[in-house]
Amino acid sequence: MEHDARKWTAYAGYFFSGAAIGAGLGVLFAPRAGRETREKMSRWLKEKREKGGIEYRAMREALEAGRKTFASKEKELSKT
Repeated sequence: MEHDARKWTAYAGYFFSGAAIGAGLGVLFAPRAGRETREKMSRWLKEKREKGGIEYRAMREALEAGRKTFASKEKELSKT
């Protein structure tokens, strides 16, 4: 019986030690305040939106150039 009590005391000690370590790590690695997080996400989304627009325009120009090249090669081949 005494052995079981020591066993449960050890388990409780491990549990509370883990909880304390977890709480400490949670505080240490806590995310920023809500306002700060929203501002950071807003800036990140704006940057991605701008980069996406640049990439979209580049892709559109490349496709247009490819279409023109294809059309000119098609005309060359149809003449022969």
